[in-house]
Amino acid sequence: MPSVSTSATLAALAASCTLLFYGASRLTKKETTAPSFNDIDEIDDDDVITPDDVIAIFDKLFLQMQNVVMQLSQQVQQLQMAGQMIPEKQLRQLLKGEFERALTQLQAQVFEDNDVDADCLEEATWEFLENEDEYPKVKKA
Repeated sequence: MPSVSTSATLAALAASCTLLFYGASRLTKKETTAPSFNDIDEIDDDDVITPDDVIAIFDKLFLQMQNVVMQLSQQVQQLQMAGQMIPEKQLRQLLKGEFERALTQLQAQVFEDNDVDADCLEEATWEFLENEDEYPKVKKA
């Protein structure tokens, strides 16, 4: 059974996962120029990121990262059951590093599976968030 300190660390990790995920998805926003009407005519509907695409991508990442947190929790519990004690500060660093590594890997895979790139997804997400009344599901995701 995990100690109270480890349970608190894992709870803090789970809570901070959301913040870390949000922070990781917020890359520096690049200034872009408005497309000309000629550019708009050339846009293919398959190249447009829709609110449903954003929701599906974030939901998939969220579920996969929940699995990562669960696996990390199980690994920590196994170490403790084997009698190994990891100092809390070191445990936090280890968990954060593993979480970031997994997030980076999973993001790349999910982006590839959905045929989007991180910059385009970020731009589309911010555009939908600017109109949160029109796209409440994007804000929730």
